[in-house]
Amino acid sequence: MEKTPSDMMQTVPKEKSYGSVYDYFEEFTGENLKTSVLQIKKSDNSVELTLRILLSDSLKEKMMHTEKPIYFTFGDLPGNETIKNLLAESPSLVQIELNSKENLYTISQKLKLKENLTEADKQALSPANYRFQVINEEELSVASFMGLENSLLPEDNQK
Repeated sequence: MEKTPSDMMQTVPKEKSYGSVYDYFEEFTGENLKTSVLQIKKSDNSVELTLRILLSDSLKEKMMHTEKPIYFTFGDLPGNETIKNLLAESPSLVQIELNSKENLYTISQKLKLKENLTEADKQALSPANYRFQVINEEELSVASFMGLENSLLPEDNQK
């Protein structure tokens, strides 16, 4: 029996809702959320981080039907404080507006840097030193994505 597109779209019943992103945190996998290369734009004492993410239909549906807020942020790799040590202040968490028509979203976050960074410090602001995090309403990380120096988006990998 062949599946029609409408069968595939109904991965989550419309009336199903979730209290928190924590209710389905195990679904934040490379299969359901793909990231682009992290873009880092430096200006005087700040950097702007921009990442495109591609959500699967099923994950996006769940996120759209979650009562409590879902946040995103960028941080150091586990066990590392390189980026944290360069920041003048903790960045605000980011939220995005999900809609039923889009699966590709752009997450942008501005980081305020300490003054008088060395050249070595500036080199540390590389995509390889960051992880992308999904944060719940209690501001706790529920999922992390590393390897932001590589794109997993299909359109970026067409040869």
